[in-house]
Amino acid sequence: MNTEIAGTTELTESSRRSRPKAFTVVAARDGRTAAPLNIVGEETLVKVSAEDSEETLAFFHLVAPPMSGPPRHVHTREDELFYVLEGELVFELDGERHTVRAGDTVYLRRGVVHAYQNFTTSDARLLIATVPGMFSGFFVELSAVTPLGGLPPLDKLDAISTKYGMTMLGPPMFE
Repeated sequence: MNTEIAGTTELTESSRRSRPKAFTVVAARDGRTAAPLNIVGEETLVKVSAEDSEETLAFFHLVAPPMSGPPRHVHTREDELFYVLEGELVFELDGERHTVRAGDTVYLRRGVVHAYQNFTTSDARLLIATVPGMFSGFFVELSAVTPLGGLPPLDKLDAISTKYGMTMLGPPMFE
């Protein structure tokens, strides 16, 4: 028997395990994890997880404090889209520097070496989408091994990165 409940169809137990809800609504200050994630010092909310999208998409909201940003890295599995909501970030994309401000978009195909840094004195806010969506697991696992206010141990960062098809290449090449 099928019953419509909150945007999903209630099916048999075996069907329910393999089928996500047809839609997900997440409030502005909420995420799909129990608490915000700490990704290299940036508060990260998972807005759409791999489980929500049958692994087709992951979507995140990040707050990048002054002087924060990920190390240079490259994805072998995901394309990435960045949309800056507020503030200014400097992106390094395959060795080229680009200043990106509120309203600007950066799209990267997998294989592009990249990093960004907030060189300003104010927080930047940005949205990130990854396709496919398994990447949300990377953020969850990385946050679990990152101490509050610190960076993850390098051996853990390398192990989790390798699991998700990423290579860390070190700090950005910013002057």
